[in-house]
Amino acid sequence: MEETKSNKPTILCMYSGGIDSTGVLHQLMTNEKYIEHPLIVHHIHIFNRENRAKAESSAVKAVLTYYQKNVDRKFLVTESTFNTMGFAPLKSVRFPFDMDVCAFFSGNICAARKDIGMVAMGRTKTDVDSGGDNFMLRMKRAQAIFKSVLSLERKDIPEYIFPVVDFTKKEIWEFLPEEVRTNTWWCRRPIYEEGKAPKACGKCPTCKAVKDFVDAGI
Repeated sequence: MEETKSNKPTILCMYSGGIDSTGVLHQLMTNEKYIEHPLIVHHIHIFNRENRAKAESSAVKAVLTYYQKNVDRKFLVTESTFNTMGFAPLKSVRFPFDMDVCAFFSGNICAARKDIGMVAMGRTKTDVDSGGDNFMLRMKRAQAIFKSVLSLERKDIPEYIFPVVDFTKKEIWEFLPEEVRTNTWWCRRPIYEEGKAPKACGKCPTCKAVKDFVDAGI
């Protein structure tokens, strides 16, 4: 879609297709605080041992199609690919952390697009309340990566914003339109069967975190 011309700084939304980032996307699409800002929605196809790329890609396509059809808000969709399958023997299935990958790519996008003034990420109240010191340290590391990428290209470092930081995952789920809920993806270990849609494993930490409020057939 064409971008909206505006004097306001552009917002870059790093979008995975999961509950948190879909909550961010919904806020950027509907909240008066954000709707006058030009919007870029970027999805990273992350190929790693968790094998989520195909499931997330389907979710992203379906959710973005919903907003293109149902919300009067222009936005540009971009994408990139990050592949660590060659490191499959490593014990860490999330090498490196998704947060770090997003920081690296968003930094490079902001280097190329000087009009971007804000980068929207999916930190939630649930993350803050349950993540502890380790989560906050990882957040600081990601922001350090973001700033270091930009250090030679821009003096005006875009601001990280967290549109759903005051919401729990359950509250995000509740305010999302039903069709959007249906198409989000949260499982970190999807099950693929030929000719069928990806299925949530029901065993990974994210599946367990949402089982109380998501009817996913788990």
